[in-house]
Amino acid sequence: MVGTTKITKLLSLSGLLAALLTLAACAPANDFPAIDETGNESASIVPPTTDVEAPEEAGGDTGPGSGSTVTSQKLLLNQAMTLRYEKSGILENKVELPAGTQIEVPSNYEVKHLDYRTSSGALERSSTGFLYPVKIVSVTNAFKSQFPQSKIDEINKTSGGLFVFASIVGNLEGTEGNFAVVQAATAGEGFLKHYQPNGKPKFNYVTSVTKRFGVKLNKGLDPASMTTAQREKYQSIFAELQKAVNREVATPKSYLMVDKSIATQRSIDFEKSGVITTTGAWSIATQGTAVRHGFSNVPCAEFQSELLRQAYQRAGYRVTDDFNKTKGNQLIWSSTAAVVNYSMALYKAGWIAWDSTKYKPILGAIMMNGAGYTPGHTYISGSNDGLIIVDNGAPQGRDLRKTTDKTISIMFQVGVFFLPPGINPPAW
Repeated sequence: MVGTTKITKLLSLSGLLAALLTLAACAPANDFPAIDETGNESASIVPPTTDVEAPEEAGGDTGPGSGSTVTSQKLLLNQAMTLRYEKSGILENKVELPAGTQIEVPSNYEVKHLDYRTSSGALERSSTGFLYPVKIVSVTNAFKSQFPQSKIDEINKTSGGLFVFASIVGNLEGTEGNFAVVQAATAGEGFLKHYQPNGKPKFNYVTSVTKRFGVKLNKGLDPASMTTAQREKYQSIFAELQKAVNREVATPKSYLMVDKSIATQRSIDFEKSGVITTTGAWSIATQGTAVRHGFSNVPCAEFQSELLRQAYQRAGYRVTDDFNKTKGNQLIWSSTAAVVNYSMALYKAGWIAWDSTKYKPILGAIMMNGAGYTPGHTYISGSNDGLIIVDNGAPQGRDLRKTTDKTISIMFQVGVFFLPPGINPPAW
């Protein structure tokens, strides 16, 4: 028995060693501890430059004559962050960059939503997504021996390009000026697999949407049947919502972006005393509330909730008149951070659910992937055809026409969308 015990212990140690080796194989190959994203990452802006960039360094087309002049933004990482690369549709850990590393991101960067490997080797998904393509510019003197220029050059040539967590989008976009107009892109192969060229879905969630929202689905209110006060209320709220997310015109960034420390304090103030501010919705939701309460990977519904709270506030109406304990739909993270609860909160507030296969989501429509269940995704239309959207991963706007098949299939198959009473969308 003693011998058996010893053998068991040896086997246990052997198994432990094998497990450690397996984890090591999945982890970045350097001397830094494994790092998982928290959503609290930040970066400091370095004055922008304009360079001629070799496309292979950005993971783009490597054909002859395909180089182009792009405006880029350099940032200093304020903490260590993991750099990733795509392999077989999964973002694998490439290397961990120390605090103070300078990276460069082109102005036409993308946010991609792929499964990624954590430090433990597990696969997870984030609605925040990952910035792409990224290049390393330099590291601080303390780490130059571990990152000589030859190693940096080799990393930057990684096939397919490099990714970092998109929690630093707020730093990249800044808080001043306007969001640029999102120019309509040519419909790509991934988009056309799921949508007609005009944006009408080829898929449908009619059965599940009807099951959730029943006879009230597609039952809009005639504005003429509403009182003047009701009509003015919802028209005003919706107009404020549209102002914040319109990406067909230059829109002030202040609607969505504010300094992170201010955002955190505003998040605290709302939970303590119910104070609702009128600016910084993205920052408050993603950098404040979601980080404070531990759901920074999936803050999509909280971002949409904050947008809505602020629209009510700017329009001069109490959000608690429509979203409250009595109706069972309080608009606060503890109730509506999950997509399934947020979509039902809108329904209970009297907002109308519309089937996306029959009606077109207009500017400001609150859209749900599928039937608005969890796990899921919610976003808002930033254009009058529903093809440009604004969400926690792309406050600057995302054109679905150039979004990949995989990303659309897991996040942007809109099955139902919501509009306030008296705001009725056109039929396809």
